[in-house]
Amino acid sequence: MNNFFNSFFVNLRAKKWLFALIVLLSVLVGVLAVISAIQLNGSVLPLDLSNITFIRYLKGNCGFLFLLLGTLTNLFIFYLIIFLFCSKKFLIPLAILFYLYFVYSQVMIFVSILLIYGLFNSLVLLLFLLIYYLTIFFLLMLLILNLICVCGDGYFACCFNKNNCNALFITIGIVAVSFVFCVVVTILKAFVILLVY
Repeated sequence: MNNFFNSFFVNLRAKKWLFALIVLLSVLVGVLAVISAIQLNGSVLPLDLSNITFIRYLKGNCGFLFLLLGTLTNLFIFYLIIFLFCSKKFLIPLAILFYLYFVYSQVMIFVSILLIYGLFNSLVLLLFLLIYYLTIFFLLMLLILNLICVCGDGYFACCFNKNNCNALFITIGIVAVSFVFCVVVTILKAFVILLVY
């Protein structure tokens, strides 16, 4: 069991400087997203959250299946771009760029919820979202580091081979975390803990 968990962090230790760089860039992009969200909220055209899947679900505009499919589809788009761009070394910066854009967009949504609905009305949702986003960010960073280690010839054969790369387990983890997110949102909504008016 220890070997199983240690295998996830082998590439992290091997690429610790790249990991530190991605974390630093994520923090910088997050700060930029906070500033952008605050400026948009105070402008004539505030950020529209009506197309965000879990917001629509909490407002009662869609069902659980739409929530689950919408959440997974949103992640799959970024996952697929990162996966394809990590296949070649010269495309890796673009993979990291799309990951950073994902971080930017999710932080924008987080801050916009805080500004539009207020801390008191959305505290539980914000705390839960924070845990969910941080977990997804970390898993995507692990995915990038694992894929970088097998990029080049034989990439598509190696990336889902558990002996060469942990991308399969990380992918399962991303799907599982998203599913748990949707289930917990549903439970909290059923107990009238999460309300978005």
